[in-house]
Amino acid sequence: MPRPAAVTINLLSLLKQSPEMLIFLILGIGLLIGKLSIGSFKPGATIGVLITALFFGEMGFTLPGGIESIGFMLFIFCVGIEAGPHFFSAFLRDGKYYVALSLFLTACAVLLSVLLSRIFGFDKGLTAGLLAGSLTSTPALVGAQEALRNLFAGDSAQLSTMQDNLGVGYALTYLFGLIGLMVVVRYLPSIARVDLVDEAKTIARERGIDDSENQKVYLPITRAYRVSKELVEAFEEQNLREIGIYRRTGCYIGKIRRRGILAVPTGDAVLQEGDEIALIGYPDSHAMLDPLFREGSEVFDRDLLDLQLVTEDIVLKNDHYVGKHLTELNLTEKGIFLNRITRSQIEMPVDRDIILNKGDVLRVSGEKRRVSDEANRFGFISIHSKVTDLVAFSAFLILGLFIGKIAFQINTFQYLIGNATGLLISGIMMGYVRAMHPTIGHIPDAALRLLKDMGLQVFMVGIGLKAGQGIFSHLSAIGPVMIFSGLLVGTVPVVLSYVFGRFVLKMNPALLLGAITGARTCAPAMETVNDLSNSNIPSLGYVGTYALANVLFTFAGSIIVGVF
Repeated sequence: MPRPAAVTINLLSLLKQSPEMLIFLILGIGLLIGKLSIGSFKPGATIGVLITALFFGEMGFTLPGGIESIGFMLFIFCVGIEAGPHFFSAFLRDGKYYVALSLFLTACAVLLSVLLSRIFGFDKGLTAGLLAGSLTSTPALVGAQEALRNLFAGDSAQLSTMQDNLGVGYALTYLFGLIGLMVVVRYLPSIARVDLVDEAKTIARERGIDDSENQKVYLPITRAYRVSKELVEAFEEQNLREIGIYRRTGCYIGKIRRRGILAVPTGDAVLQEGDEIALIGYPDSHAMLDPLFREGSEVFDRDLLDLQLVTEDIVLKNDHYVGKHLTELNLTEKGIFLNRITRSQIEMPVDRDIILNKGDVLRVSGEKRRVSDEANRFGFISIHSKVTDLVAFSAFLILGLFIGKIAFQINTFQYLIGNATGLLISGIMMGYVRAMHPTIGHIPDAALRLLKDMGLQVFMVGIGLKAGQGIFSHLSAIGPVMIFSGLLVGTVPVVLSYVFGRFVLKMNPALLLGAITGARTCAPAMETVNDLSNSNIPSLGYVGTYALANVLFTFAGSIIVGVF
């Protein structure tokens, strides 16, 4: 009996015929590489995908034109949506310092990139790639790419060369720009003889921020007690408002049972012998109750204890509370327990005097009705729907593309806003509108993160495949010079910004380093500063500069192509 013919699958040919399979193969391998640990350093998803794409690009793999453009559109639009609720909050407390620092760092990076391009003879593509890669800034990269398309729209050969050089410059400097920043923020405090732990504690004391020990989060518990004759006599016919159980202990009354009837008591209610009351509070608060409550009078009644405690994320919307201190919400007096505050996906210090920004997300616990009432007072409960408002998403994305078509003419110089900047502007608008009107433009956080990450990684696949074609010849030709330039652009502006912030702006070092990492839009570096300071105080500075830096880098990528 003859053997069946063997089926041979040429994997390389299959990948060249199927760009979809190629994209996801590169993504899969790249994301695995990003999870590898080299000591305490992890390459991360972006570096892993970029390295993998470079390798496949060197092997001759390419993608049809336009695929990476869809990726960058999604990414830059989502960046704008994330920054939208907080973009204008940079002008609150310390706002002028954050703006000045972001402008200073961006200007230093641009000028240094241009200087190095003059010294080493880099063209526009390499110079823009040097800037974007050294700053590990994808917005700068997409801004430069869009500017190149507009500048060389009539010369496809020149455009292709410049885009290839842009990708090469970005690929050669990205990793070293990231490593350089991580090294600087880790060792600069030691060189400057600054104790970040003490500096973080200093600013915590100045702003009334609790130390880490007092920031521990406890969830409230419910316990029920029977009112004894001795307890009634001790209260001497005072009503609940006069007794002030909450003021004394931090517990508040959730329910009361009297003669078998359950009710929610008012402040005018007077406790009677035999009443059973459910008290909600932290464990320490229950321990502070009068012994007449606790000694032998605790009851275990399912109906009484069955208070519907919920944990919700409440988004701050009411302008009356924006710019005010946390204490002015009076959460605890309303029976609401604050667990954490998140701003721009960064967990902020939970302190009494933190200034609230529009779009802050407060995670609170408490009885369901009370939580709902308080959420309506100063904001709204974050929608738990898994459905994305694709109508608003599409409308604002189209608006961004329209904005990108606007051009400014000054004498013979014409500046086209471009898709990158237009989408960033429309994304900021959508994010701001979403914070103001929760029924418009709802996107679950997981969906937004997926769109952003997928857009970024698909874009990096396209950039890596283009830059990978002949990457080893580029390395032998300009590799050492470009890597050296990348280290300079990635570190010198950071050091200069530290000096500027420390001695000109007179900023606290812990807050300053957090602001610098925000101005470099580098979350891993911020986590390093947080670890060094044993605090999340630097997060305050990071949030202050992050949104503005995304905008500035996008413009910087366009300007360095259009002007220099």
